Amino acid sequence: MQLSKDQRYVARASKVIALTNRHGMKILLSTLGASWISCILPLPTGKRDVLLGSPNMAAQMDQGVYLGATVGRVANRIANGRFNLAGREYQVTKNQGENCLHGGVDNFSYRVWKVTQLDPQEAIFSLTSAAGDQGFPGELQVEVRYVLTDENKVIIHYRTQVNELCPVNLTNHAYFNLAGEDSVRTALEHDLQLSATHYLPTDVRGVPTGEWRDVTETFFDFRRKKRIGYDFLQDADQKAAGGYDHTMILSTDLIDGEQTVASFFAPDGDVRMDIATTMPSMQFYTGNYLISVPGKSRHYTPFSGVAFETQFLPDAVNHPEWGDEYRGISQPNQQYEQQTSYQFIF
Repeated sequence: MQLSKDQRYVARASKVIALTNRHGMKILLSTLGASWISCILPLPTGKRDVLLGSPNMAAQMDQGVYLGATVGRVANRIANGRFNLAGREYQVTKNQGENCLHGGVDNFSYRVWKVTQLDPQEAIFSLTSAAGDQGFPGELQVEVRYVLTDENKVIIHYRTQVNELCPVNLTNHAYFNLAGEDSVRTALEHDLQLSATHYLPTDVRGVPTGEWRDVTETFFDFRRKKRIGYDFLQDADQKAAGGYDHTMILSTDLIDGEQTVASFFAPDGDVRMDIATTMPSMQFYTGNYLISVPGKSRHYTPFSGVAFETQFLPDAVNHPEWGDEYRGISQPNQQYEQQTSYQFIF
């Protein structure tokens, strides 16, 4: 795709920020999409970047797979780009067939955010989304804070406030390959342990059918450590999505932001990543549609990396029966905070 003049300006206007801890771990962030674009681990065998990313900001602007980006206002899908709140019908922009995906046509991943770097291990990105942006009600104030600790943990903290009733559901869309973003080892060669009790089957559009399916005796049961590729494409739900691209409902007693809800293991066992979150679910996506995506060291192909998008449930604005704790509906003039962290052990 040829970038427009405005898109080229946005790409040029973006900045890259580095955070480094005392052990030499380093992450790179971009004001384009408040994106996490590199995660460099100082291993005994040398430095290893375990995050898929674009080769430059023009490519980041052009790509459509959300490499490391903060997406919103509403992550994942809204069926037909339509919802009703307090008796009012809203139509938001559609950018995946009839669906609104990750906030619509001009979602937050394509915006240049303001940034404040407080110290070498912390940066805060901020954005104002005007009332009516992509069809959503109310003005939304967003702050995304990244912290890199000396314990090799990356913490992403979200703070939001809207002045009208509105769904708000932010996530980070990082793709991980713990063997290295330049490795030929795929997501399917990694092991995963995931404390999820149910998953959401989807229709052909990727929209949840409304059913919560117990993971017991299904190929979605990762409560015990399992190779991702072991039961791959062995059921109708996976075949319809080309792999795993499903919402996993996390164990409610673990979503305090401190306890581990998922552990992801490198093929050779030399790196582990533990995820903690305050969000009730996680979109588990094996990169099924990474089709010749320009990357830092090579073109990415299906299963080059895996995303763990912590979030409220997709299309939850249209499912009041799921309960308020899963819907992500923000009340006017109230501040909301969420957090997800990624602890690297090596």
